[in-house]
Amino acid sequence: MMKQKQMLVLATASFLLSSCLGPQTYFSTVFSTLKDLYYPVVDNNDRLVMNYAAEASITVDGETSTYNAFFFNTGFKLTTVKPTTVNQVTTTETLTSIYDYADGGYFAKRVYGNNLQPEERVYRDFDQESFDVFKEGVRTADSLFTAELTSVLNNQATNLIIGGQPEAQDVKVYTLPIGNFVDLANFEDLVGFVPTSLGVVITFTTSTNQGRIALNATGNNQSYAAVVTLSQPNLIQANQHLLTSAQKLTYQGYVA
Repeated sequence: MMKQKQMLVLATASFLLSSCLGPQTYFSTVFSTLKDLYYPVVDNNDRLVMNYAAEASITVDGETSTYNAFFFNTGFKLTTVKPTTVNQVTTTETLTSIYDYADGGYFAKRVYGNNLQPEERVYRDFDQESFDVFKEGVRTADSLFTAELTSVLNNQATNLIIGGQPEAQDVKVYTLPIGNFVDLANFEDLVGFVPTSLGVVITFTTSTNQGRIALNATGNNQSYAAVVTLSQPNLIQANQHLLTSAQKLTYQGYVA
């Protein structure tokens, strides 16, 4: 009851302030746009079938990994760079995986910083577990964006608490007080622990439909920070990311 009263007071104050600022774009509009453009989609074979680019930098307890993905409906390309140790030397491991649905498998290339290990190139046919990690990602998204949370984020009172951004302003920034709306325990699957503090900032560029999500969570002497950028909806060309016939032959295990 106390939280509801606090939200009512905040909403009232926000309404009085926003009424003096001219036409505003509220977060519910941006949320709906981002969800329509970038929500992960799988087909009946659990294969990702979207078309956009995604970049992510994730830091867990001070250790950062980066991810770059291009989804193009008939497959996707994912590059992961993470810290590792080779022969007691700290370096990086870069894994580039190209999932080619037409070929029925994926091409994986692994390289290490400073050439501490030879480059590896392998091809694998899809099997029952090929898409497990991506199915888990979709499941996590579904578990976060419940009907309850979607309803809260689309609520007019929530809009007023978050505040609007001028309609004419191309880059719009929203700070979400998530802890006021939902139980932070809902984020355990995402961050790996139950956060006691969680901050989310959403940046949206109207002219390009680019979204940027910055999340910081702490709790139980653990920390998780992620910055995710979503861009180029329906603009990714498969032929710019799939391998040529000659390139495929350089991967161990591939037979034309």
